[in-house]
Amino acid sequence: MAVFSRFRRRKTPYGAATEEERIARYVYLLNTLPASVIESAHASAFADVPPQRRREMFEQLRPFLADSERDAAAEDPTVIARLVRRAEEHKARRAAEADSATPTATEPARTAVGVDDRDPRDGVDARSMLMSAGVMSIVANQFLLSSSVAAYFTVGAGSLQLGDGPAWIGETYDPGSAGFDGGAGSGFDGGGFDGGFGGGFDAGGFGGFDGGGFGG
Repeated sequence: MAVFSRFRRRKTPYGAATEEERIARYVYLLNTLPASVIESAHASAFADVPPQRRREMFEQLRPFLADSERDAAAEDPTVIARLVRRAEEHKARRAAEADSATPTATEPARTAVGVDDRDPRDGVDARSMLMSAGVMSIVANQFLLSSSVAAYFTVGAGSLQLGDGPAWIGETYDPGSAGFDGGAGSGFDGGGFDGGFGGGFDAGGFGGFDGGGFGG
């Protein structure tokens, strides 16, 4: 498709001039994109994380491994992206359960869960993990540059919603805008975009960033 062949990945994500802006935009997309697009973009982004850091992340995400994945390669960015997806979904589900379990004036509070009864997955926060591992900026940068995110906003469902989000989304991914590079180049394969609407991981912002304040 012509739009794919004209897309060129840049060394920095378009108009996001600072690290804070890139992280804020990344978090905004985590909270709005379909989960399948996020997983695909993460797989691409994690490939640029040093192998040692990927192994550390894998160990922290181990509670989300399925029995059939026990022998998975600790450095595989695709596996790590899948585990991060599960961690985000689990966190969002727990947040929804907590909201629904809030006691009313006529409803007693539920008994607290004992330490031994806690789900080990509850102690995993994927976004905090990225920050503590020192890779948040790398991941945010490469996530914004990923072909999956670009495809979602150029030919996927996101192309129908460019005007509904922050201005920087249209300026970054709209082929008709100044922020979209229409020159010849490589690095865009169009894979991984999700044609469906909705989604993302609605698990709150990270470190005070909600993405809304950086309007490009």
